[in-house]
Amino acid sequence: MATPQQIRTALEAFLAGRTRFEQLASDLVASAATEDELRLELADYVSTGRLPADIASLLIAQAGRPTIRPGGDDAGMSALSPETSAVASIHLRVDDVVTASLVNDFKRFRDGSRRADRGRLESRQIDAALSDFHSIRLRQQASRAGERSGAGPLLAPETDGAQLALGDMLRERFVLDVLVGTGGMSRVYRAVDRRRLEALDPQPYVAVKVLSSDFRRHPDALRALEAEARKVQALAHPNICVVFDFDRDGSHAFLVMELLIGSTLDVVLRASPGGSLDRGRVASVVGGVLAGIGYAHARGIVHADLKPGNVFLCADGDTKVLDFGVATALRGAGFDPAGLEALTPGYASPEMARGEPRDPRDDVFALGCIVYLVLTGRHPYDRRPAEEAEQRRMVAAPIEWLAPGAWAALAAALSFQRDDRPADATEFADALLPALGGR
Repeated sequence: MATPQQIRTALEAFLAGRTRFEQLASDLVASAATEDELRLELADYVSTGRLPADIASLLIAQAGRPTIRPGGDDAGMSALSPETSAVASIHLRVDDVVTASLVNDFKRFRDGSRRADRGRLESRQIDAALSDFHSIRLRQQASRAGERSGAGPLLAPETDGAQLALGDMLRERFVLDVLVGTGGMSRVYRAVDRRRLEALDPQPYVAVKVLSSDFRRHPDALRALEAEARKVQALAHPNICVVFDFDRDGSHAFLVMELLIGSTLDVVLRASPGGSLDRGRVASVVGGVLAGIGYAHARGIVHADLKPGNVFLCADGDTKVLDFGVATALRGAGFDPAGLEALTPGYASPEMARGEPRDPRDDVFALGCIVYLVLTGRHPYDRRPAEEAEQRRMVAAPIEWLAPGAWAALAAALSFQRDDRPADATEFADALLPALGGR
């Protein structure tokens, strides 16, 4: 007869990533635990949030026992038939459960060290937890091999032999925790920073942007992007996303940045009535973007790819500008950024589109397009590339409620001629913000 400790040992090995789901089910069958013993232990894990109810029910079903019934001590646990429990959607959640459990372990280490006033975490504790993260990749690889052999998937097959997986660690420091975004040039992960964890930092998470494999075929572009990243590291401003480092681990090049919670401006606008911002937020958002870009311009740095997707509205009310200098770095290295979305035609000035040297007034043109969109819900030139809009002799419709001086500044920013635009973001802000209540 099994002991509760044997059941817990099997569950802990699964949550730590050391065994696969199928192995856990097999271990529970081999334990010869009674139905009541198994139900009691699983219910305890569910009630403490360490194991989702549907996975607990799946374990009961795959162990050949009745599923846990709703109600009583098992309330909140969904009953699943053996047939339903085998669906892939359950398997897809397994690695999320493992990763969440390991991150909780990190938090417990940190909080326990703080309470004990030990000053720093013991390195062996962290190493033990990180080894669990390493084991996830082995488990994922086995799962993918099983899928290719017809044994059944736990994860989607890899499309890139060098693609990273949750649980991988870069430079023996950054443990990839959650995939938070993908794009033509990169994949962005939330990651646990081991150094922050050891130092008991209350925020051990960072964002890690892993660059596309295309960069391996364009070393000049990679070097140019690294040079741009080094410049951005010197920008210390509350409206600019902090870049901590640019590094490489084997074939993987990546940026380490502050982790932001919220949404990009394009997402917010799509969800807003009429596609514009509430006027109560306009001054804060526009003022934040202009302040961040103005700070960069004063230090000789041009963003070169401003667009709503590179403006981030944080949950705490702050506004941050992302991805400085990416487009310029790639174009300067002879890397065609169009296929990787490193240049956005609807917001690039005519001069940028023609490949002319960057200038703060290129950012001003993009800022003008963003401000117009935020105020009206419409792009000033129907999202057409600037050169096409110029050839068509398009003119942005005036914003009737905007003060004449502010409209004159915005219209100048939208000019197809550099010399007609404000010299930089600060000059543009000085003329525009008073009318928006920002100064």
